[in-house]
Amino acid sequence: MKLKNICRLQQHLSAGEHQQDLFQDQPPMFVSPHSQPPCSSLTELIQLCGGTVCRSVRQAGICIGEYNGKKPEGSRSLSEQWVLDSVTHLTLLPYENYVLE
Repeated sequence: MKLKNICRLQQHLSAGEHQQDLFQDQPPMFVSPHSQPPCSSLTELIQLCGGTVCRSVRQAGICIGEYNGKKPEGSRSLSEQWVLDSVTHLTLLPYENYVLE
């Protein structure tokens, strides 16, 4: 997804045209510093949709984007596309299609 589209998504979200509780019931998320789109954009999207973003991967239940460090036992690694697609469709999409090994 191009940055232009992300900016458009963020405008929609800040105008209130979204589900502010989309990620509310999700475990805390850690966004990889190497994520594409940039970490700050993804963090803002997740928070605008009611999600919790943690600074430490140790506190995360979901890790968004490629991350080479040690992840906590039981946490999931999902691609950035899961966040973008879920927001675009206004519904949480199944993790299975977005799992990173």
